[in-house]
Amino acid sequence: MRPLTASPLNRTWLRITGRDRWTPATASVFSREWNSKAPSDNSVGQWHVVYEYAVANKQYIGRFVDLASGDEGCLRPGDRFEIRYNPRKPSQSYYPELQTQTYFLVVCVVMGALLAILMLFVSFGGRIRLTR
Repeated sequence: MRPLTASPLNRTWLRITGRDRWTPATASVFSREWNSKAPSDNSVGQWHVVYEYAVANKQYIGRFVDLASGDEGCLRPGDRFEIRYNPRKPSQSYYPELQTQTYFLVVCVVMGALLAILMLFVSFGGRIRLTR
């Protein structure tokens, strides 16, 4: 099951950093805990997920934060899913379907740049003349 927040941008980042070539393994959700972002609204928040996986008969623990809202988008205890771990250091792992906050930051930067260009155009639109 993929979290609701999975995105292609995360896959691109993993490919660029080479982490997409880490070794796949099956993990199992050990626990999850809801952390609400708004004290009065329990529907906005994030899941803190702890998972376990084995490499060469040794158990490891991994963690991630799922930015999905509500109960529908998050893995449940006992669910199995694929992670990737560093073959040189098996204690390092990640969930490749998880969206990082990079996507959110890119969207904010692009929207900010477009808004700045629009403001410049509105401010100087009537006063700028192109010469030949």
